[in-house]
Amino acid sequence: MNATGPEEFQPNWTGISPTQEISTDRNLRIGLVISLFAPRESGAERQARLQAEELCRRGHQVTVYTRSLKHLPVEQLHMKHENGGRVLIRRVIRTSSRGPLFGISYIWRLARALVADRTKLNIIHTHQALWESITTGLARDFLKCPVIVQPASSGYDGEAQELMRTKGSWLLRRLAIRNRRFASISQNIREEWQALGVPDSAIFKAASGVDTKHFYPSQQPLMNNPKHFQAIFTGRLHAQKQVDLLIKAWPQVLKTASGRLLIVGDGPLREELISLRDSLGMTDQQVSFAGRLENTADTLRDSDIFVLPSRAEGMSNSLLEAMATGLPSVVSAIGGNVDLVDHESTGLLVRQDTPEAWSHAILQAFRNPEGARRWGQSARDRIQRDYSIESVVDRNLIVYRRMIQNFPN
Repeated sequence: MNATGPEEFQPNWTGISPTQEISTDRNLRIGLVISLFAPRESGAERQARLQAEELCRRGHQVTVYTRSLKHLPVEQLHMKHENGGRVLIRRVIRTSSRGPLFGISYIWRLARALVADRTKLNIIHTHQALWESITTGLARDFLKCPVIVQPASSGYDGEAQELMRTKGSWLLRRLAIRNRRFASISQNIREEWQALGVPDSAIFKAASGVDTKHFYPSQQPLMNNPKHFQAIFTGRLHAQKQVDLLIKAWPQVLKTASGRLLIVGDGPLREELISLRDSLGMTDQQVSFAGRLENTADTLRDSDIFVLPSRAEGMSNSLLEAMATGLPSVVSAIGGNVDLVDHESTGLLVRQDTPEAWSHAILQAFRNPEGARRWGQSARDRIQRDYSIESVVDRNLIVYRRMIQNFPN
């Protein structure tokens, strides 16, 4: 297990000497803030759960502050370990559905819970950064522990741009940037929050992690049978993911490769995307919709390449999982993706949002099976080295302990 991680993951903490001794035998009480948590989860929520469970396995106590959901208890023990670790879910954020009242109710409920528990927590780590950063910025002077704000995404669908589109953005921005430390999981996220006014010295590079024991390569060589070539997309069927580009590109792919595009996931665009497939004259065997799967590991192992045409990402869990499975990845050249995929080393970057560009890139991988296998192996090696959930939590714990040690009493 990598105790420190590569240099680029180390924060530039002002006032802390690199040689300063940091106690590692103290079990921590960590407040984790996320809009939704298990059993409801997407990318950021899944990442928060993985990290919380790994912290629990190491003996730390994690309290998750999240939104209330019908038919689920306000407090629920999610996980408990014999070493004293536990993950407790507190669904204390009851929100109004009436326009601006949603944000006000979110901030009020979350702030009240965090301030009430301020003496019970050593550190607070938000895994999203819209209403979460506004809340912790507003309550900063009342909290008795350090706070890390971690935006989940960039681009139009990311928190920074959404914040600036929100009514009263001038005030909300000032509250958000009152937070002292921000974790950036992509270069684009860093740049967007700097543009909002967060100083560079307050931002450190972080990462998402993946369970490399669960997501591992198939024993069968990739692209071993050209007649059964399969490209796979996993994720939410939302406009941000631009799955329509893949479907529009597939007729051109089929002229060369007798393959299948497998779309795993669900979302508001499912019926629209099925209609698009049908209008292009393709069958369910050529473009298949598998729906949401609880476990995608085996399906990834049955595939040859992974495709992700998103217009914005933080650090995609789906991409991490595909790379851990040893798949070469064909991805859009946008923030988050470019931090993981090196062109023609661990996959291919597509720089144009056109069906022609996507069919060309997919066929480039198909026509070069040996190269694609090398890209997949390199991807797996990189994930094991830098992005296993264990190594990510290792680095987070170093950050947590440094912040706690340097926090003004």
